[in-house]
Amino acid sequence: MQQPMTIGTSSIRRKAQWLYKYRNTQFHNMRGNMQTRLDKLAESDWSGAIFARAGLDRIGLLPQNHLVLDWMLPAPAQGAVMVVCREDDARILDACALINDEFTAVCTKIERDFLRGLMGGCATPISAFAQHNYSHVSFTGNVCMPDGSDLLEVSCTFGLDELEDAGHIAAEKLLANGGGAFIEKFNK
Repeated sequence: MQQPMTIGTSSIRRKAQWLYKYRNTQFHNMRGNMQTRLDKLAESDWSGAIFARAGLDRIGLLPQNHLVLDWMLPAPAQGAVMVVCREDDARILDACALINDEFTAVCTKIERDFLRGLMGGCATPISAFAQHNYSHVSFTGNVCMPDGSDLLEVSCTFGLDELEDAGHIAAEKLLANGGGAFIEKFNK
């Protein structure tokens, strides 16, 4: 019998997606900042660890020997930065408008609406990725059993006139195709 891989991650979502693809894996929980997690990996005998590449890249800690898991979807709105201010503060609203990226705002809303439509939370392995392509938005989302035993995915393309309800529509499609049973299992 083949020895199981050992992987470090603190993400329920990443663990579930990995297990869906690679069943023979043992996981070690990783906590702490990026440098602490990289140190834990270096000091361990693990096969590897799963990180958000953007985070490591942004702070200049992306290892040379990394692999990109392009099949793994991110958490809804992962990496999006936002500023919150009072509605009646026109000066701050105007300042925020200058740095707002409309494409990111649209994609983030779709991803968050998808999560909200599935009534998911931090303990539910729900993933979503919306990508604005100027003439449309491509969306892929999934929900995975925490043990990786099953995964349901939905992919949609939305025209620019369909973006307001895109996340909810994608969630409804996933729920109609068996996602409701998944969500019920998480809530038990």
